[in-house]
Amino acid sequence: MIRAIALVDLDDTLFQTLRKCPPDVPVERLTPLGFAKDGAPLSYATPRQMRFLEWLAETTHLVPVTARSLDALRRAHIPFRAAVCAHGGVILDDTGAIDSGWAEIIALRAAPHAETLAVFADAIATEARARGVAINARVLNEGDLPLYTLAKHADADAEALFAVVDAAIPALPDGWTDHRNGNNVALMPPYLGKAHAVAHILPALRARFPDAPVIGVGDSHTDAPFMALCDFAMMPPRSQLAGGLFDVG
Repeated sequence: MIRAIALVDLDDTLFQTLRKCPPDVPVERLTPLGFAKDGAPLSYATPRQMRFLEWLAETTHLVPVTARSLDALRRAHIPFRAAVCAHGGVILDDTGAIDSGWAEIIALRAAPHAETLAVFADAIATEARARGVAINARVLNEGDLPLYTLAKHADADAEALFAVVDAAIPALPDGWTDHRNGNNVALMPPYLGKAHAVAHILPALRARFPDAPVIGVGDSHTDAPFMALCDFAMMPPRSQLAGGLFDVG
């Protein structure tokens, strides 16, 4: 029985890399859920995260809402049909097919920003080379559609990464989002964001399950806007979104 609609972020919410797993949980008790293209495990869930995921799968209409690309989402071994991925750039319907209406909307909105995304990636790469810092900066695409600029440090040195990005791009155009979480910097145009996609799918979900509360679950600052569209919000207590909210003593 569907008791709620759950719109749930994945990375650092339902699972995380081995480095981010709690130190008091033995490795043999972790469950690999996210995998590389070659099949190697990349992300793991703790036993409590697994029970939470099972509870969601059994009692809610579970919709992942993730920054992952469509390919990376399909390499996450979790139960779902409909989903939001690529920071809201792609919506999957209940059959797992791409929502063509949303794809057309995104394509129209993305076109004016394609050149800026490439300029940002080149600027970050140029600054990184000048400083001798190993950073991979590129434009993230879904199919042929450029969505946002992503930068990562080869050795997960977030401080060095942020310094390079700040020097290369001291200010973003109005409406853009500078999303930083761990060793990732995503520079996103105004049209892109999980909240835009959730706002697109939510009316139909509420019509389909009119009495079901909508629960938004996430860990990062960019999750907050889509969570604000829900009836209830949940977050891990040690997350970017929680900040020091739950610190005591």
